[in-house]
Amino acid sequence: MNFSFPIKLDKENCERKLLSIKRLLAFPRRIIARIITYSLLTKNGVIIVYSDPKRSKVINLIRKIKSENEILMGNHEAYQIFMAVRRTEKIKGDISEAGIYMGGSAKLISEAKGNKTLHLFDTFEGLPDLCPKDNPRQFHKGQYPSSLKNVKDYLKKYQDVHFYKGIFPLTTEPIKNKRFSFVHLDLDLHEYTLEGLKFFYPRMNKGGIIMLHDYMSSLGVTRAVDEFFKDKPEPIIETSDSQCLIVKV
Repeated sequence: MNFSFPIKLDKENCERKLLSIKRLLAFPRRIIARIITYSLLTKNGVIIVYSDPKRSKVINLIRKIKSENEILMGNHEAYQIFMAVRRTEKIKGDISEAGIYMGGSAKLISEAKGNKTLHLFDTFEGLPDLCPKDNPRQFHKGQYPSSLKNVKDYLKKYQDVHFYKGIFPLTTEPIKNKRFSFVHLDLDLHEYTLEGLKFFYPRMNKGGIIMLHDYMSSLGVTRAVDEFFKDKPEPIIETSDSQCLIVKV
């Protein structure tokens, strides 16, 4: 059964609403931008505008990766990874990422790494066991599974990319004699983040960068980083999102 209801249009009211819309659309873009900026800042938001062509190119790359794959980080975080890899190109050493999930950030690194060798670590079966310093309401065993085959296919066009399947750092034997210029740790959990720092820190060349995801959002990661660097000379540099980075001195 269909029902229909008559709608009485108020011509004067409609014209008034249309006029309001036209006035809004006539606002200069800078005024609309200021309104949006103010709204976000009152919510403790952060806005970063990339207007030059070089930075816009990186943002477009990040958007492309997000449209074709799942990457569990914001645009700011992805941009910072890309630029950290690019800016450490003059530092000798390989590059590594531990905790690659579906390969989104690994593709970002591959686009920025030039001719350097990239070593990628993941269980490809999801997170391993948690420890008491992790938050079981935030993470659980088996979370974030992925496929080694799919990630390899996704990154197949890039040269000098090597994969290591298994629980990190038990899979690091092939690279124990390598030196590094950039390392990205996205391991989520306390024990594995701490072990990652123990493995990579002494192998970082001077000026190299270790970047960690979830420093401000995962209690286990926060504890691991703070614990490891409490007696080290390097400061822990927080970024605008949930990352932190350390520059080896």
